[in-house]
Amino acid sequence: GTRVAFVSTRTGNGDIYVLTLGTGQLARITYADAAEDLDAWSADGRWLYFTSNSDDIAGTTDVFRVSADGGTPLEVSHERYLSEFESAPSPDGKTVAMMAKGISHSQWWRNGHAHIDDTELWLKPMDESAGYRVLLQGDAKHGWPMWSDDGATLYYMSDKTGPENLWSASAKDGAEKQLTHFTQGRVLFPTLGNHGKTIVFERDFNVWKYDIGSGKAEKVQVELRGSPAGAGMRHEV
Repeated sequence: GTRVAFVSTRTGNGDIYVLTLGTGQLARITYADAAEDLDAWSADGRWLYFTSNSDDIAGTTDVFRVSADGGTPLEVSHERYLSEFESAPSPDGKTVAMMAKGISHSQWWRNGHAHIDDTELWLKPMDESAGYRVLLQGDAKHGWPMWSDDGATLYYMSDKTGPENLWSASAKDGAEKQLTHFTQGRVLFPTLGNHGKTIVFERDFNVWKYDIGSGKAEKVQVELRGSPAGAGMRHEV
């Protein structure tokens, strides 16, 4: 809770920066010509995982990790002619979940289903000698994987039943369960809190939350404070 990582285009297409809240110190972390998508912090705060097409062919993306203090980014995935994206390191740091195939990462804004958005969910051990394991087949648009605190469950967005909803899958055998049952609208940018109890997401231009324990989804009431924008005052001399 002492540092914030973010992407800024102040020096080009989009690089990752880390801001230390207590001191205001700002550190630039990546320097690639391509734009990076910031995916996640590691649980121990040592690594930043991100998606970039800086080292692949025809705009396809790979997953990298880089020290949160800066340094050389290291490839986590490097498959050619297909994209891996939206990575999430497991709580113990031994496995990375990622989406693969499809191009849903670059057109998350698309409302409705398209076959080019169908994605698989892969599990990749950090051990370089170990191969990928396909946890979910590419039978739907899947996105934004999130690990439970115990590493036994993965949460994610899927449009498998039509509208976009939150789902979960066993990290062991991929057994799926639909969590929310929206009949319309979209579920975007879901994020799991560090204590693993609540998933926050965007839906219909509002902020929503899903309580994992109760299975209840509800809109977060946002109270606007301050003075609303209005017509400016004109002074004539």
